[in-house]
Amino acid sequence: MFDLLIIGAGPAGIAAGIYAIRNGLKVGIIEGDAPGGKVVYTASVENYPGYSRIDGPDLAYSMFKQIMDLGVEYFSFNAGSVVKQDDHFLIHGDEDLYARKVIIATGTKNRKLHLPGEDRYTNRGISWCAICDGALYRNKDVAVIGGGNSALEESIYLSGIVSHVYLIHRREDFRAERQIVEKVKSNPNISLILDTNVLEFKGDEALRKLRLHNQKTGAESELAVSACFEFVGMIPATEFVSDLCITDENGYIIVDENQETKVKGLYAAGDVVVKKVRQIVTAVNDGAIAALHIIRQIR
Repeated sequence: MFDLLIIGAGPAGIAAGIYAIRNGLKVGIIEGDAPGGKVVYTASVENYPGYSRIDGPDLAYSMFKQIMDLGVEYFSFNAGSVVKQDDHFLIHGDEDLYARKVIIATGTKNRKLHLPGEDRYTNRGISWCAICDGALYRNKDVAVIGGGNSALEESIYLSGIVSHVYLIHRREDFRAERQIVEKVKSNPNISLILDTNVLEFKGDEALRKLRLHNQKTGAESELAVSACFEFVGMIPATEFVSDLCITDENGYIIVDENQETKVKGLYAAGDVVVKKVRQIVTAVNDGAIAALHIIRQIR
């Protein structure tokens, strides 16, 4: 029986683990993907205190190493469900684990466009991770779809690897931070295709071109690329707790000021919760708040 089981080894889960184990709790953390959450797939981080710039994988590894050095037990599988049993919880997965308290810190996953050809060319030209797959398209032309920080940051990263980046956005203005937008606009290896939607992914054995529609002129065109990276938003990874009725209509978990859900002893932290700002620092904040409240409850 664990005092605390954390589902998700991103910044929120790791921060919670650090606080909990340093206060004498028996802590386990469950992660079915790479430790570090979305940070491990981020080319560089320039807004985390203490670092003017750090590669995302390096920051993720540093965080993960810290909890491993402290003695948190790590389980590499996806949680299948969370069940409340009297005064504790049962987490189903590759093995069943029991805990007095649980923190859900599973974050979000990439939203898909659900366009013709998307399923066919997934992993054959269509990707959601520039740092994972960018090197596969060295010296080739690629497209990036999106208008937020992720789309623009990954465009900058790709511009140093590929022949040319076409950044496609359905609006004229970007949602990204002004500094990032200016970097993109001043980058000679990035071309902006604005007020434009992608209608279809086309190719043969692999992706070869995109069919585009300009919303202002109504004109359709085709853009030849070897890859397309989608960054069009995120959806919460909460399917495994859908039966607990702790989410809003969009699937994000509703919590109180202590990060606790309406199920007593069940907490959530990070990007998976209802909130307006989703950043590494806000995820770490959530994890610390949840852990400190749990420590007070247990002691």
